[in-house]
Amino acid sequence: MSPPLDPADEPWPLARLDLNESAYAPLPAVAAVLGDVMAEANRYPDFLPDRTRGQIADHLGVPHRQVTVGAGATGVALSAFQVCMRRAAEAGIRAPSLVTAVPTFDGYPILAEMVGLRVDGVALADDGSLDLDALRAAVTDDTVAVVVCSPHNPTGSTVAPQALYEFIDAMPPQVLTLVDQAYVEFCDNPPDLHLLVDIRDDVLALRTFSKAYGLAALRVGFGIGDIGVVSEVRRHEVPFAVGPAAMAAVPVALAAEVELAQRVRSMKEERERLADMLAAIGCPTLPSQANFLFLPGAEGVAIGRLLRSCGVATKECGNHGMRITVGDRAGIDYVVQALRLTALTA
Repeated sequence: MSPPLDPADEPWPLARLDLNESAYAPLPAVAAVLGDVMAEANRYPDFLPDRTRGQIADHLGVPHRQVTVGAGATGVALSAFQVCMRRAAEAGIRAPSLVTAVPTFDGYPILAEMVGLRVDGVALADDGSLDLDALRAAVTDDTVAVVVCSPHNPTGSTVAPQALYEFIDAMPPQVLTLVDQAYVEFCDNPPDLHLLVDIRDDVLALRTFSKAYGLAALRVGFGIGDIGVVSEVRRHEVPFAVGPAAMAAVPVALAAEVELAQRVRSMKEERERLADMLAAIGCPTLPSQANFLFLPGAEGVAIGRLLRSCGVATKECGNHGMRITVGDRAGIDYVVQALRLTALTA
């Protein structure tokens, strides 16, 4: 297989379908408050995001002390890993490790290296799902964190709620389980949030406004868990990290439940249309409960590079396959036309 293409050598894509961004611009009500905020860009935001924390907690129906807020779910994950490293030092663990499925979100290995965690990667099952038995078996006395991503990035697979509850309940006491729910709004059968965080003290559910809510540029995410673990994570919240635009947008976005549901429905329709088209040309995708599709193996990588040559940016996941974000109708039309054209000229 030829080496991956260098993004710096490629033209700006006509369709950006590589970062799992929302295909839709912020809702008009959100855009309006953002305009008002920019008029006071010379002012600092709140020192810590206590107002935003309260708004999220009230929306979810949990106590305020069970919510931590950061610069995207990535920022919350970094704070959680810092907690894990402090705990490891106190317990005398010299080589603390993070167990997670691979491939996974690119940020986790980066964050782990930043704080000094070793990553013990566990291969996905053949169907792209998480192998919970293998993840459990990979946990050792050195393990201080386990990440379960459901829907999984980059395959879109999910863990059944009961299986997830049982997996978390079986973790040793020194392990913090992070349940990455960045794409939970697209999931047909998500776990019950209250049950999830009540299973044991050391579990933190990560969520974000970057995906379904379409606020990726504002960098705001949150974690929900037991009051004890959340209080530890909140000690690592960076002052002024959540900007005024994010603070203004969050309550408006949370209130727009009808519009959010419509956008999720539209994405699912386009996801099925793209999956059908890919299957029709002999490139079936894995079942997905997220806003993207995954084409496994060398064939998936080849399709991704073909699309890239047509101006469609996709995410190449090593030799595991290719992930393509579901765009809006115009974006998917462009992908379909590009595939048809290359099929005719092949």
